[in-house]
Amino acid sequence: MSSSAIFLRPEGCGFADLSRTRTSLAMLGVALALLMAAMGQAIAISAMPRAIAGLDGFARYSWPTTSLLLTSTLAIPVFAKLSDLYGRKRLYLWSMATFTISLLLCGAAGDLPVPLSGMSQLIFVRGVQGVGNGAVIALSYTLVADLFPPSERGRFQGLLAAVSGVAYAAGPGFGGWVTDHFSWRWAFDADAPLGVAAIVVIYFSLPDFRPRVVPGVARRVIDWAGIVTLCGWLVPLLLALTLLGQSSWSPTSIQALLIASAGFLVAFMLAEKRAEDPLLALDLFGDRNIAIMSANFFLLGISVFGVAVYLPLFVQGVLGESAARSGIIFAQYTLSLVAGNVIGGQFLSRTGKYRFLSVGGAALSMIGLFLLSRMDSGTSPIELLRNVIVSGIGFGTLNPTYEVVVQNATPVERMGVATGATRFFNMIGGAIGLALFGTVLLRLYHLQLDLVIPSGTPLALTHPFDNPLQLFFTRPNLETGFTQIANGRILLANLMAGARAGLLSALRYIFLIGASFMAVSFAMNLFLTDPPAQKEF
Repeated sequence: MSSSAIFLRPEGCGFADLSRTRTSLAMLGVALALLMAAMGQAIAISAMPRAIAGLDGFARYSWPTTSLLLTSTLAIPVFAKLSDLYGRKRLYLWSMATFTISLLLCGAAGDLPVPLSGMSQLIFVRGVQGVGNGAVIALSYTLVADLFPPSERGRFQGLLAAVSGVAYAAGPGFGGWVTDHFSWRWAFDADAPLGVAAIVVIYFSLPDFRPRVVPGVARRVIDWAGIVTLCGWLVPLLLALTLLGQSSWSPTSIQALLIASAGFLVAFMLAEKRAEDPLLALDLFGDRNIAIMSANFFLLGISVFGVAVYLPLFVQGVLGESAARSGIIFAQYTLSLVAGNVIGGQFLSRTGKYRFLSVGGAALSMIGLFLLSRMDSGTSPIELLRNVIVSGIGFGTLNPTYEVVVQNATPVERMGVATGATRFFNMIGGAIGLALFGTVLLRLYHLQLDLVIPSGTPLALTHPFDNPLQLFFTRPNLETGFTQIANGRILLANLMAGARAGLLSALRYIFLIGASFMAVSFAMNLFLTDPPAQKEF
């Protein structure tokens, strides 16, 4: 076999060759980079409803998040392999720069000098941001293994997990405060200084880890066929699911997208079966527990991302709370997720009863989502808090449990491939779920609203009701137009009530669909088998 390159230590640089100061600074840079990426997503949770309202993009409400999820999903395996082949530092700096620049571009969406609508600009830039986000995630956790010996890695992996938890606890509230007191544009811009700081620290402290040529070791290759066919499968599928709610698209066009997606799915499966180093190792799914957990991660992604995107919309659009208040409520949800992680992890370590945790966590998530689906405009803060905490603890319990089930069923030499597959299914579920929920939201909102619009009402008066977010923020401006027609104030009140009822109806169905998915997950967890004797906890 010819000489090839694998990733080892950089020339002249091992654990013992790095000073403690330099290692600590490098880890600080990694933590700042991950904090920037997590804060970017957390801040957007509160700022995105106001951004979409400002850009008149309610018809594509879920697209910015779907765009980011799709490109992040593709970027994670691609950049992980690129870093093995070409080194990590330059790719890491590039990914941080991409993410930082995309933050500023998100803040400028609608004002960029390109021939796209403001909403289209935001969707495109969030897709670019997803590439940087996926690369930062893939490389941050890998760099811990480069910087520290095995005995210290667990502590620093835990540190990075804590950094993400802090970001999602503080980010929504901070983003909401900036949005309320300044604008949604400043909410995106406010995260950019973290990116600049991370780039500076990484540039001066991180060793330039590069591969070395080792005789007799096969060079890893990137599964380009898998990447292309994966894009061909997901992009038409997400477009079809999203466009189902828009009357301007014919059923024939949507059918064509679905047929194309199905064809590329077959091509993707064939490519992965033949690939030397596939994105998705299909033979792993011959294990019953891995197959069940992969399906569970997919369903979990649908439900978790559904709550993350549509809970702020409920708080702001139905309850009429501010973006800051929305952020505070979401922070409570995030803290409950962290609590679920801690509780589940400790219980699992002490007892090894992962089947109990899997069934119990799915049940809690299902109950929490069902309670969310029963909320209305009269829901009290205590009820809302109870519902998000129940959901969050359930979701939080499942994440570490599902990971351990997969790792317990996987040979040591394939642990990375199996763990990566779980992240893949989780993010794919999120992307597909958001596209589906976006269609549900649009259809049910207009179905309810159309019932209260009298025939003959001028389009100029009903047009603002196409976007309920913008509508609730700009109601005072509408009264002038309605006062010029007979019974205008009564008509405006009826339309406002119909819009709020339509939004509430759509969001309740979204949460109920999420509860249904978790009910399926609950049923599947009942069929989990006990771990092999040699892998007992």
